[in-house]
Amino acid sequence: MRALVHGADDGLEAALRERAIELVRNGEADVLLTIGPPAVLLALADISPDEWRARFREWVEDPFWVFQTWLREVLERGASGRWVAITTTVGVQPFPGGGPDGAFATALQTLVRVAAIEYGPRGLRANAIAPGWREQAMPPELDPELARTDTPTGRLASDADIAATVSWLLSDDADQFNGEILRVDGGYTITRGSRPEPRR
Repeated sequence: MRALVHGADDGLEAALRERAIELVRNGEADVLLTIGPPAVLLALADISPDEWRARFREWVEDPFWVFQTWLREVLERGASGRWVAITTTVGVQPFPGGGPDGAFATALQTLVRVAAIEYGPRGLRANAIAPGWREQAMPPELDPELARTDTPTGRLASDADIAATVSWLLSDDADQFNGEILRVDGGYTITRGSRPEPRR
């Protein structure tokens, strides 16, 4: 399977290739995979206008223009396109310091859902994945052991977990999934309510 990829994550890209997904940076492809940046925790009082604009551009603006260009090409060919956007759980559950990236991830997830509604009748399937904290991409101020304790599966999400979810979403088995946001976090976001301040 060939996928046009926007964004960069070496570990995840390696895991996707192990799933026989060919990743390309340009050219024709029926699949678009947009990979959001690692989540950065920034308190609302601390983020500067330049940081805000840069994070918005990275999370929302650049992926949207890539998507629009890809979508037009797919529609012109009459193909059944598949868009999978890798976002973050801070876009599906409030998290201290997660205001900016959470807002931007939610914006991208909204675009995914609207794309599913507008172009589903023409064969497009668009879904988002919201990974939890990963061993390879934990914000430095968080304690990985504490995060594992707060996760029902007892481990953090891995690149392989995310790649498996992408692979499944691109398969015919997921044909009725459209406009969904799938959390890949071992249950962390449904249990963290017992610990309002997750950094201690």
